Amino acid sequence: MSRSRVFEKLIGGVPLWGSTIPVSMHCNSRAAIEVAKNYTYNNKRRHIPIRHGAVKEHLKNGIISLDYVRSERNLVDPLTKGLIRRIIFESSRAMGLKPID
Repeated sequence: MSRSRVFEKLIGGVPLWGSTIPVSMHCNSRAAIEVAKNYTYNNKRRHIPIRHGAVKEHLKNGIISLDYVRSERNLVDPLTKGLIRRIIFESSRAMGLKPID
């Protein structure tokens, strides 16, 4: 059984939900979103590993949805880069995190 089917059965089994609600994934790369949503075979993208096909499968099955978000508005984007104190504090506050005193 594929991972998307397992996830779909898990979410569908929760009594509060009658159907699967797609998990919204935010991405700051329009090119990556386009590649994920494009189901046609492109010889230029043959280097992308098969495991990344799971994203396409989840999109097709309605498990996830991909939404574009600008880098400045992407709260977790600073956590994937070098740690700059000001940006980390701004991002943490935007997520609702508070400093430990």
